[in-house]
Amino acid sequence: MATPVRDFTSSGKKIRLGRILNPQDGRAAVVAVDHGLQVGCIPGVEEPGRTLETLAEAGADAFLVGPGVAEAYASVFCGRGAPGLILRLDWSNRWREPHALGFEEGRTRLIRSVEHAARLGADAALVYMFLGYSDPAPEADQVEAVARVVEACDAAGIGCIIEPMARGKQADHDIYRAEYVALGVRIACELGADLLKTDYTGDAASFRQVTHASFRPILIAGGPKTTTPTGPFEMVRGALDAGASGMFIGRNVFQMPEPAVTMRLLSRMIHEDLSVEEAAGLLEG
Repeated sequence: MATPVRDFTSSGKKIRLGRILNPQDGRAAVVAVDHGLQVGCIPGVEEPGRTLETLAEAGADAFLVGPGVAEAYASVFCGRGAPGLILRLDWSNRWREPHALGFEEGRTRLIRSVEHAARLGADAALVYMFLGYSDPAPEADQVEAVARVVEACDAAGIGCIIEPMARGKQADHDIYRAEYVALGVRIACELGADLLKTDYTGDAASFRQVTHASFRPILIAGGPKTTTPTGPFEMVRGALDAGASGMFIGRNVFQMPEPAVTMRLLSRMIHEDLSVEEAAGLLEG
């Protein structure tokens, strides 16, 4: 069963988070389209507006985007039945490969304020929270920055989504280890997150350790591109079975051979409890 949304005292948060999580089932099919901010132009998001429009029509409940995309394609988020808007407030140089001027651990910085997110019409703001740096100072600095974002979101009545991830030299040997993911999830809850975006540990059995550590709804990140057409279905189904509330997937939607079909089936899996076998059959059909 999906984790219920808490009873917010702020009507603003109730309204905005209701545009992301379906009020009837407490679940959400969110697509992350913020990759260009971190790693530049990648396949599937060369034309952000077209990607957003296609996947919105196919059933995406909300999108995670950077400030530039939110401003340039505001029309996607306007009108009755439009998808929710989640704005990424930070940037990291961690994700780039060495040949693309990347860094082994990297650093993360806020690039927009919660007030700016409110002006853009965002329903929620999202920030990273990396754990596992070789130096304790960057981790502490980032937690402090995240706490300030939580406080500002509460003041503005905007949903706050934290993305805890075990990264850095201390964690890179096993970033999907359930104990590490659960640690980040619990810290994020304690800091005041309304929703969580985090790694999937690979199977429902291990991911239950993560959902048990949380008292806020969890949406899984998509991670690296899967190697099979049913990979996204297996990942999302396992997370749901372990108590997650949906997905926050990017490449495993917009880089699939038929992104709209994959999106539609994932939405049905999340909101109609479609099985992997049913989704696979519809995909082949």
